Amino acid sequence: MTFRALFISLLSVLFICGIGYINDFVLKLESISNGHQIPILVIGVMVVFVMTINPLLKKINGKLALTAAELAVIFTISTCAVGIPGRALMEQFAQIVVMPYHWDRVTPGYHSKNMLSYYPKGTLVDPEPQDEVVNRFITGSDKPKVPPATLKEWLSLKLGQVPWKQWMPPLKTWLPFIFLTTIAMACLALILHRQWSDHEHLQYPIANFAESIIRQTPGKCFNETFHNRLFWIGFIIILVIRVNNGLCKWFPDELIPVKMNHSLWAFASRWPQLHRNPWAYGLMVLDIFPLVIAFAFFLSSEISFALGISQILWAAFCIPVIGMGINLNTDYDIGGWQGWNRVGSYLAFGLIMFYAGRHYYLHLMKKAFFLDRLPWLRDPSAETNETASSPGAANAMRILFVALFLLCVMAIRMGLSWPIAIGTILLMILTYVITARISAETGLFFIQPGWQPIGALMALFGSYALSPSNIFLSALLCAVLCIDQSQALLPYLINGLKLGASTRVEPRKLTHVNTLFYFVGIIVAIFITVTVIYDYGTDADYWWSYHRLPTMAIRATEPALLQLNASGNLEESESLTGLQRILRMQPQPAFLWAAGIGFFGVILLSFLRLHLRWWPLHPCFFLVWATYPICIFSHNFLLGWFIKKM
Repeated sequence: MTFRALFISLLSVLFICGIGYINDFVLKLESISNGHQIPILVIGVMVVFVMTINPLLKKINGKLALTAAELAVIFTISTCAVGIPGRALMEQFAQIVVMPYHWDRVTPGYHSKNMLSYYPKGTLVDPEPQDEVVNRFITGSDKPKVPPATLKEWLSLKLGQVPWKQWMPPLKTWLPFIFLTTIAMACLALILHRQWSDHEHLQYPIANFAESIIRQTPGKCFNETFHNRLFWIGFIIILVIRVNNGLCKWFPDELIPVKMNHSLWAFASRWPQLHRNPWAYGLMVLDIFPLVIAFAFFLSSEISFALGISQILWAAFCIPVIGMGINLNTDYDIGGWQGWNRVGSYLAFGLIMFYAGRHYYLHLMKKAFFLDRLPWLRDPSAETNETASSPGAANAMRILFVALFLLCVMAIRMGLSWPIAIGTILLMILTYVITARISAETGLFFIQPGWQPIGALMALFGSYALSPSNIFLSALLCAVLCIDQSQALLPYLINGLKLGASTRVEPRKLTHVNTLFYFVGIIVAIFITVTVIYDYGTDADYWWSYHRLPTMAIRATEPALLQLNASGNLEESESLTGLQRILRMQPQPAFLWAAGIGFFGVILLSFLRLHLRWWPLHPCFFLVWATYPICIFSHNFLLGWFIKKM
């Protein structure tokens, strides 16, 4: 890990986190995070560099060219940083701590119920003076009549528009949560890396794709990928199609576009029941994504087939179920049948993962807590390949437990009852881990779990046992920390460690440096994003961050508040102890059915996969069906599987 690789990585992080919000919401260009696990910005620059600049450096002086290990470090740190200005944090964080004041002011129902009183002290900005703190955040600041003459005056003007004093309380409240969550994910990546990479031999399609680009062949300017005739044939075909279709927008009368999507809605006229499917728009439109087809071709047949057939099987399941009058609608951030189904799937898959690596994880826990030194707990097979861990994994396990403990303590101090705090944090970690597993095992680079911990807890406990205040705080934590797990640190880093291992970069060092730079990126992104918003105003057209997430906790709490007020049980619900909340749980029957189907579905498919060699479906099928990414990609996975089988 060289100085120049670290320096270039730091510059990349500063650029991505500094320009990200401006690019996405001021200039409204192609999103910095577009491509998710394969960010177009990073992979595009990397391809151009290894095809043009690096070969020239080799020609001038071989020592000037970046090595594969250096490129792996730069790629890993850059991809991890991509989520910071996106949904991992800054796409919604500033709005969550300011916009509730606006929506309380313009929504009489919120104001009459005094919903702002549910926010603990320090979780929102100080709203006074209203014009400087809230109004200018929404509309932007007035432009000066006389433009600043120097850069110093310009910086002074821009920074002076931000009420930093009013912003200190939420930063002091939320930054410890954000940093501890980041540390927990970094530790998980180091812990899971050896088990997934060396023991279970997962495919890591994304890491392999990146490695094929940065791989270097001794004595040659280009690696073997760029000497492959099939690569250039495929590259030129796709490039010609993309350039042609782009030019068609400018010259529609002169050029003929190549259709990359085809409607299948004609089938719905023959079978109108297809309209019952909530995801029918994805099933009935074939959008062609060449990259997805390529990934599907190189995946194992069972995975590509499972991902490809998922939407067809979902339609076969949901159409008769909806016809029976069962409501399958789901709110992404609050919950519903489809989300509850994946709660069960994630729990089952997590248990299977732990069982598959039980010797490794238990040995690592003994090592982390020095239990392996006790004579009666000493493991005679401690150094076998099955239990071998990455250097630093034991320390990562210790730090992980400390980080999780502190997260729970801070959540309890914020006002959450202890079982709700523990449940929220552990379910949040579960979504991170399974999302990373989906990425490492299937290569699906756009992933949405489609459920949040608060949705599962509300359905499991019921509004009385949970209480409005606990619903509110749990939803608030989810909105800030885990609203889109695919852009969080863990999925990026788990692929980055595999890429680093393939180029002989030590996982421990890469994790340490990446985490440090990630912290720098967070601070830079917050500072610049807040400054830019107070200059230009927040994007009112982007409903996700403008309304949906700032009101997520309020919308989750309001139905329970009305119900308990009507029944006269509000005060009693709020006064329950943690143990009483557990004893008075009233799970919704629909939740038990939905989660049970997901849980036992994963168990059944895993059993059949292990005992029947011909079984075609991978249990990841239940983790992704009825989600937006697989809705638009499923046809491509099926096409890739079909091409492979031909």
